[in-house]
Amino acid sequence: MEFGFSLTLRTDRDCEIRIESNFRVTEPGTVVFRGLPHTLLSEDSTVQRLIGRLVAYACASDDGGLLMEFADRASLVVPFAPDFEAWTVAAPEGFKAVSVAGGGLAVWD
Repeated sequence: MEFGFSLTLRTDRDCEIRIESNFRVTEPGTVVFRGLPHTLLSEDSTVQRLIGRLVAYACASDDGGLLMEFADRASLVVPFAPDFEAWTVAAPEGFKAVSVAGGGLAVWD
């Protein structure tokens, strides 16, 4: 995991998810965490608990939103941003998906 003005998650299958906008983490039985990427995220316990979680489901919507659900029923949601790319997913062999500013998806395979 990297922090800065983006939050970067890396999977054990060499996928990289870079979040550069508002996001929400929901965990069963806890308060919802809403965040914006910044350097202080490295100190947040909710964000730290994303490390090592098994991704059970991930989906990008036509409007540019991203949903990731984890095996323990936690979830990460990133809505599209009106003025910039909210998130990017890069996977092996050249696959890339980007949430387009203002809504929508751009995908390269």
